[in-house]
Amino acid sequence: MSQQPGASQQPDQGQQLDEFAAAEGLQVDQATGLRRWLVGFRQFMSSKRLGAAGVVIVVLWSVIAVGTVGDDGGWLGIGRYDSRDVFEIASVSYADDKLANALDGLSADVSASELRAIVSDPDIFEEAASNVGVEHEMVEYALGRVEAGDLIDWLVREQQIEIDDGVISDHDRLLAAGTDNPLITASLLGPSGKHWFGTDRAGHDLFSRVTEGARLSLYIGFFATLIGVAAGTVTGLVSGSLGGSVDLIINRILDAVQSFPPIAFLLLIASITDPSALWVTLSLSVLGIAPTNRIVRGSVIQIREMPYVEAARTIGATSSRIMSFHILPNIFAPLIVIFSITIGAFILAEAALSFLGLGTLDVSWGKMIADGRQFIVYSPWTSLWAGLALTSLVFGFNVLGDALRDVLDPRLRGSR
Repeated sequence: MSQQPGASQQPDQGQQLDEFAAAEGLQVDQATGLRRWLVGFRQFMSSKRLGAAGVVIVVLWSVIAVGTVGDDGGWLGIGRYDSRDVFEIASVSYADDKLANALDGLSADVSASELRAIVSDPDIFEEAASNVGVEHEMVEYALGRVEAGDLIDWLVREQQIEIDDGVISDHDRLLAAGTDNPLITASLLGPSGKHWFGTDRAGHDLFSRVTEGARLSLYIGFFATLIGVAAGTVTGLVSGSLGGSVDLIINRILDAVQSFPPIAFLLLIASITDPSALWVTLSLSVLGIAPTNRIVRGSVIQIREMPYVEAARTIGATSSRIMSFHILPNIFAPLIVIFSITIGAFILAEAALSFLGLGTLDVSWGKMIADGRQFIVYSPWTSLWAGLALTSLVFGFNVLGDALRDVLDPRLRGSR
C-alpha cells in the first residue's frame, strides 16, 4: 500500500499534544515511569517528615528481621546473636557442663551415633533444666554440635573436658563452683558486651529474641493485611459494581462479622484452633475485610458513574472487565493507604494476643513484655526492649500510612 505524499511529515498524536501544551503555556513532563516514581519518592521524603521517618523505621526493622536469618548471623554478620547461635536455653555453659558429665569416662574416638544417643536423652541435663523448661532446647543444641562433628573439640576448647590417654574426663568446673543451676548462671543479666540487651528470667538473650519477634510481627502483620485487604477489595468491587441484592447480601454478612467485638472474636478463634502463626494470621485477616470493603465500595459507587465507565458499558464491556480495567486501577491510592495503616494495627493485635497468652508458640514481643512484668522494677530491660521495638514499628507504619493518605487520597484525611 503506497503512502500518500506528506503523510510522513504529519506529527503523531503525542507530538500534537506536546505542541498544544506548549502553546497553552503548560509544562510537559518528559520523565519516564521509573524516574517519575523516584522524583515522587524524593518529594515525599522531603515534604512529609513524619512519613519519611516511618519509611526509615519500617525499612530498618525489615532489614533487621531479614538480615539476621541464617548461618553466621545472616548477611548482617552478627552471628553470635543469630537464633541458631544464641539459642533459647538458660546457659550454654550449663549445657556444656552436663554434656561433659555425660561423656566422662568414654573413649575420645566415640562414634557420632553413640554421641547422638547420649545427648538425645534430656535427663542428662537434670532437674534444674527441666524446671526452667529448657531441656529440649539443650538437646537440640547438643545434637547440632554432634551433627557438625565438633562436640568433643568444643568441650575441650571450653575447658569442660580433657582427654588423657584417649579417655574423656570431666573437669566439673561448674559443679565445683556450685553454680550448676541455669537460673543462677544466666538469669536476668544486665546489658553487656556479651548480651547487648541483657537476658530474661530463663537466661534467653534478649537481642536475639527481639530480632525473632520482629520477624513474627512483620510476617503476621503483612500477610494478615494482604489477605484481609485483598478479600475486602474483591467484595467491595463486587458489591459496589453490581449493587442490588448482591450488595445487600455481602454487606449484611460483613455487618454480622463486625458485630463481634474484635477481641472477643480473636479469643474465640484462639480457643478453638492451635496456637500457630497461620491461625493468628487468618483470624486477623478476617477483621480487615469489612473496613476495606466499606472504603472500596464507596469508591466504586462513585467511580462507576464516571463517563469513561459509562462509555465502556456502552460499547458492551462486561462487568468483570469494567471492574478489572476501569474501576480497580482507580482505587489503588486508597488501597495503599489502607494497607500501610492496617499492618500497624495487626502487629499491635498480635502482640496483644501473645501478651494474653493466646498467640503463637514462637518468640513474640507481646509474650516478652508479659514475661518481664514481674521483674519490671529490678530488671526493666526484660520488657523495655520488646516494648520499644513494638512501639517504634507500629509508630512507623502509622505515620507512613497517614502521610500516604495525605498524598494519595486527601479525601480520607481525618476519616478515621
